[in-house]
Amino acid sequence: MNNDVDSLVTAMSPELLGSLRRTDQRRRGEQYIRGLLTARGRKTARNLAAFVGEGAAEQSLHHFVAGSTWDWRVVRSSLARYVDEGLRPKAWVIRPMVVSKAGERSVGVHRRFIPDLGRVVNCQQSHGLWLASETMSAPVNWHLTLGGGPGGGPDRPDRDRHVSAYEEKEDLTYLVKELAQVNRASARPLVMDARIAGLPRLVRSLSLAGLPFMLRIAGDLPLAPAGGRVQADRRPRTRPAQHIMEQVQRLGRPLQWQGSISLVARHAVVLPGLLPQRTLMLMGVWRANRRRPADLWLTDLTSGEHGALGQLAMLVGRVDADFAEVSVGVGIRDFEGRSFQGWHRHVTLASIAHALRLSQGADWCAAPRTQRAS
Repeated sequence: MNNDVDSLVTAMSPELLGSLRRTDQRRRGEQYIRGLLTARGRKTARNLAAFVGEGAAEQSLHHFVAGSTWDWRVVRSSLARYVDEGLRPKAWVIRPMVVSKAGERSVGVHRRFIPDLGRVVNCQQSHGLWLASETMSAPVNWHLTLGGGPGGGPDRPDRDRHVSAYEEKEDLTYLVKELAQVNRASARPLVMDARIAGLPRLVRSLSLAGLPFMLRIAGDLPLAPAGGRVQADRRPRTRPAQHIMEQVQRLGRPLQWQGSISLVARHAVVLPGLLPQRTLMLMGVWRANRRRPADLWLTDLTSGEHGALGQLAMLVGRVDADFAEVSVGVGIRDFEGRSFQGWHRHVTLASIAHALRLSQGADWCAAPRTQRAS
């Protein structure tokens, strides 16, 4: 075993796993996290057990995530506090995770249309809530979609009484609200790709929660220029977001964007269907002197500077990179069981492993609680 990893897990266990009151649960939790950080190949219970090297370890580790009694929500609250201190994050970021599956034995697996793939696939779909800075990011909460539709359905794979109360939701902003209530987190902006979301309902939900937002939108989203003409029924005249931006491209400013210089322009707009009506800001990003913007963003941060808004939008890329480079390596996609609670416990422990992996870097600010108290 890597001594640095062993020492790190031991040091952080009281802070991150302190809510597990039983000694055997904390010991299994440490074993599971060490395995996620160091075992090779897929992070299944069998592979983690081979790493632990105990005869009954596979059954014990499987039971620890699938059938034990510890509350993953409390552990996530501790994780969110730890990541908040270590990252000094600029925003919340919601990122989807799609895991293709050959069969339907795993929890939440259904045939779904995945826009990024452009086709229907047999898969498990979830969303992670990340805390992100310019240099690193880490997941701290999760939603697993049940049923075949985007909002989930009542398949209840293990007849868990928590499913209907917690998981059958279409409004992903609850991922932020529950952690903010427990940890009293500041109202930092929420950044997400919302190209297939119901925008008026999403924006209304974010506003009610007091969450500023930066949302990536589709080019055909109908918007109305703020202060523009209205129709006979007093509804604002709408145009596709892409067309609005093409008219103001000449007013754009150069901005460093993901390693190259891009052109960024903004225009005040209103979103039809949002009541009470409020002025929002539409931002377009162009690359390589093309007429059509490569990215379109909608935000309520109407007084934000081009550079600050661009930095928020680029956090989506930061999260994508850390997911591929860190989360996948610690087994975030590797749970294969039918247990709803088991999936949540596994991704919670994998999220801890992700955060601990990042904490070995120079940009991490937090120290174990015992060190901070000394």
